[in-house]
Amino acid sequence: MITDDRAHDQLTDLLPTVRAGRIDAFSEAPRCIDLIHHQLGWPSKPSTAMACPDLRTVPDLPLAGELAVHPVRRLEDDAPEGLLLDDAVAVAMTADPTIDEPAAVLAGYLRSLPRAFRLFAAVDGAGVARATSGVGIFGHQAAVLFVNTEPDWRRRGIGRSMTALALRAARAAGARSAALDSSEAGSSIYKGLGFESVTRTLRFSGPL
Repeated sequence: MITDDRAHDQLTDLLPTVRAGRIDAFSEAPRCIDLIHHQLGWPSKPSTAMACPDLRTVPDLPLAGELAVHPVRRLEDDAPEGLLLDDAVAVAMTADPTIDEPAAVLAGYLRSLPRAFRLFAAVDGAGVARATSGVGIFGHQAAVLFVNTEPDWRRRGIGRSMTALALRAARAAGARSAALDSSEAGSSIYKGLGFESVTRTLRFSGPL
């Protein structure tokens, strides 16, 4: 993550060695953004960086109807009763048509995340995943990601409930605050959970 242009010189040295991955750059780093555009040529997506300064304010929100929460089996030694990662990735692919990488690539990226990350899925009565969320916990700070809801299950508060669930899991693990990247459509959901807009960002993605 690049927060400002103080990283420009170091980025200049590092970029020639970069072949794949993801880079998040704040709008306060225009020189770094130009450098990534010119040297890597990776596609980028705009988003808003948001922060929740106090996880104690996050409400306990039940899931709608028949849905139940299951952990996602991201790593080989995760609990065997968890939902398969491929099934959780299928929800994301259905929910976000802008995802332009193969499902196997997205699954590989999620497996590559540090062990501090946990993923969750909302599963219907037939055992089919309909929504997801995830959180990484780093000391007192949490990072929310992988919030998706299938189109036919939207407008029931499921995305909000799944985000709140991930945040409560982070708080139970010792986190006090949280951050995330939001699309324009998702920002109202997160503001309702105590998040505030911090800055605009660009996420660059290269072949994984």
